[in-house]
Amino acid sequence: MSQSVSVMLLGGLIRVLQGFAASAPTLLVGLLIASILRYYLGSAGTRRLFGGDTLRSLPQSWLVGMLLPVCSIGVLPILCEMRRAKVKPGAMSAFALSAPLFNPLSLLYGLTLSRPLVIILFALGSLVVVTVLGLFWDAFSNWRRLPESDADVDADDRLEAYPTPDHLIGLRRVFATIVHFARETTGTTMLIMLVALSGLAVLAAVLPYGAMQHEVERDDIWAPLKMLFVAVPVYATPMLAMSQMGMMFQHANSPGASFTLLILGAGMNFATPLWFGRHYGWKAASLWLTSLLAIVLCLSYAVNKPLVPPGVEPAGHTHAFDIYANPLSNYHSLSLQTVRDTVVKEMDISVIASLIVLAIVAAAGLLFRLMKINEISLIKNAKAVSFASSLQTEDAKPRRGLDVVVPPGVIGATMLAGLVALSVVACYAYYPSPDECLEEVSMARAECLSAANSGQVDHALFWLPVWEDWSRRLEVGTFIRTGQVRPYQRMQGYLIRKKLENLEHELEHDPFEPDETKQVVRNILSTNSRWVRSFRPAE
Repeated sequence: MSQSVSVMLLGGLIRVLQGFAASAPTLLVGLLIASILRYYLGSAGTRRLFGGDTLRSLPQSWLVGMLLPVCSIGVLPILCEMRRAKVKPGAMSAFALSAPLFNPLSLLYGLTLSRPLVIILFALGSLVVVTVLGLFWDAFSNWRRLPESDADVDADDRLEAYPTPDHLIGLRRVFATIVHFARETTGTTMLIMLVALSGLAVLAAVLPYGAMQHEVERDDIWAPLKMLFVAVPVYATPMLAMSQMGMMFQHANSPGASFTLLILGAGMNFATPLWFGRHYGWKAASLWLTSLLAIVLCLSYAVNKPLVPPGVEPAGHTHAFDIYANPLSNYHSLSLQTVRDTVVKEMDISVIASLIVLAIVAAAGLLFRLMKINEISLIKNAKAVSFASSLQTEDAKPRRGLDVVVPPGVIGATMLAGLVALSVVACYAYYPSPDECLEEVSMARAECLSAANSGQVDHALFWLPVWEDWSRRLEVGTFIRTGQVRPYQRMQGYLIRKKLENLEHELEHDPFEPDETKQVVRNILSTNSRWVRSFRPAE
């Protein structure tokens, strides 16, 4: 099906705006971590964090990446600080690919989407990919990083964070961290972000509305290869990639294509190879990308047949990739209002809050640039007591109370412990107790089914994925609090989601058929009662 130029342009704009909104939370995390590495761990501490020159640098970088809640865009500011700290290129490659794939939130979510063994094998598969690719990258001694050029940094920031042991301490270091964090939101990071999101616009122009619904079937030998060409320009957050992978397993699509989508779709974007090419040479980056694609494709075909879910018949189609095809068809109304409505309906409270924070931080960054407040000015205008060297002079006064200098090793250990603690807290916050989940399900169910019965298709289609999402949160919330999800609960959850899928298909049928829709709603209500009772405590 051909697309008009207007559909291609507006569809591409919608996908770019959706990608920008989705990346806001993880981009803020990436910018903050980059600033902390720069001013608190320093070059030596950053190298130790990622394994230094030891053999454990690759698995250690993979493990650190698994703990950080960043996406393939949020990881780029961290890569800049790793390069400044002279971290091994192989470790940078391992971190760049592993950090966007998994984090505790997405890992727990993934366990509800398919067999736990599959998620574990995919995580180990990512370790194999980053290890082999990292060894290949480090094996060539002539792949040295290119000299620092004026294009690599802002015009006012051509000073290394730690050129000597004499670095900022105290409140001035805190302020320097804030300044760097704010300035980066208005610097090259935003340009890199646009490059990363441009892949979504390309896909929207190439893939018409609904074009990928039948392209990655389980018995299609070309499915992993097809997914390879789609996944390279894709930008996907870890949670989005997990949800798509779960839909693929639910519909018995190709497991190899699922693995390809996870590693390439979530692990990188258009900006990733461009970043490596800019800093390590285009020939080296081309070999890096070619090697990555070859490794991923080989592993995808290796797992394609063994990981086929038993007892699940292919559905013949999937909506998992509608997010990458053009969101508009030739029958949609082409207007800015359509663009606004399509983008806004995908935004939840966390995304809206992150966009507000990003706007505030960007405004502060512009103010710092106008006032020419940067790392150089902060160091030049600092008093002697604001430097670490002031502690080593003969007349140095002893530090009192909380005014102490914490060693980088302690800071690094605290960061890792804090990440673990924050991940645990985030898991309990994102996956509430079963009672709270059931309350949210009740509201979504009422909105969805009442709209379906009354023929309000758009309203029902809005609440249907909300209901499905809370059904998965219910299982994870139960698991992290009780240590198990009983097989009966899993089966009821699977059945309710299959019924919701049937309702989605009925709502999308043209023309709308009220009687058939009401019959599907009645079937859902009977299944819903058993599903809800399975999670209610026995009285």
